[in-house]
Amino acid sequence: MVLAGRRGLAIAALLLATLEHSCSAQAMAKSEKVSRSSHVVLTAQRLAVLRQVNQHVNSTITEVSDLEQYGREDVWTLPASGKGDCEDFALLKRKLLAESGWPASTLLVTAVQTAAGEPHAVLIARTDKGDYALDNKTSAIRPLAATGYVILSQQSQKFPGKWISAGTGEKTDGPVADLPVR
Repeated sequence: MVLAGRRGLAIAALLLATLEHSCSAQAMAKSEKVSRSSHVVLTAQRLAVLRQVNQHVNSTITEVSDLEQYGREDVWTLPASGKGDCEDFALLKRKLLAESGWPASTLLVTAVQTAAGEPHAVLIARTDKGDYALDNKTSAIRPLAATGYVILSQQSQKFPGKWISAGTGEKTDGPVADLPVR
């Protein structure tokens, strides 16, 4: 499924909700046993899985812009072609982690602003030791606070088809990036 333009942002959450239900029944059952809370206990094994998935996706997907790949901006899709931009990396990491047993509600695609002021997307894994960023810019799993990123909006934990603006708390159908117009 390919989502493009403003409409793509407006229905990006539909893809996330679809991904939540696309995991195997076995993986979902495993997820439910792991935790029904807002985070998972970060064991050494779970940290190893985070690292493995982050490294695998970062090393097998080639980063290209949506404009270069599709001729338009804001295309949200799994990187089936082996190419994608930051949100495509995040979507694939979310899918793979959910399939490995992570509760989907603890895996949140998050729109951020980098220290350079650029919009970016990462996957956040919610744990009992804090939120960890899985980022296509590094193979290191870092606490969100150590990234220097400012959260703009984040996928809702309770309603994966909705996004919550960090600035206003408003729930929207797509990620919100209230960046200054240049």
